[in-house]
Amino acid sequence: MKFLTISEILLIIAVPFLVFLVMLNFYGFDNNFYREKFLEYGVSHNVPNSGSLHEKVINFIKGESNELPNEFNERERQHLLDVRKIIRAAAILLYAAAFLFIFLLIFSSLKLKSSRRIMGFTGKALFLGGILTIILAAAAFFMISFGFSSTFESFHQLLFQKGTYLFDPANEMIVNLYPEQLFRDIGARVSKGVILSSALVILLGIILIFMSKSKKNKKKG
Repeated sequence: MKFLTISEILLIIAVPFLVFLVMLNFYGFDNNFYREKFLEYGVSHNVPNSGSLHEKVINFIKGESNELPNEFNERERQHLLDVRKIIRAAAILLYAAAFLFIFLLIFSSLKLKSSRRIMGFTGKALFLGGILTIILAAAAFFMISFGFSSTFESFHQLLFQKGTYLFDPANEMIVNLYPEQLFRDIGARVSKGVILSSALVILLGIILIFMSKSKKNKKKG
């Protein structure tokens, strides 16, 4: 396969990674969202110091602190450490996808040379990448809306060792601070954000394709 063909395929694949990871980072650490949900699900009532605990947890999993509150036992601490490692891996993946996207775009542009061909190439990659992202986000939203418990369980089985993510609400803080419904709402918000962002990516792709065709028609004229 030619370089430009491989580059185009990789650019299309990179778009979902970029959009999903950016939206996950944006919505996953939105403190206002957590405050609202803590009130909605009675977390603030059941866990009086929920705001302070949450802030310390977020600082820990983002790598801004190495300490966790004493309210968490050893199993909970280990799980949060596992979450921290996943967040760090996701950040690395985001930077890698962004670097790959920029790298491929630059070298493809050097190959294409003319601005018209560059716009057409970039527009096509964004358009198809946006379509792929919307399909994946719609599938995720469907699973979250109609089978969240099984989706949530599968997600944990994929990312964590068996038995390390199941906790007792009567004796362990983490499931009282972060009820399952909260993650369902985060998943739905991320999916909707991805769909909206993808629509903008598709629109940008269409604009670039249209501009490249306009330039082509002008040259013919």
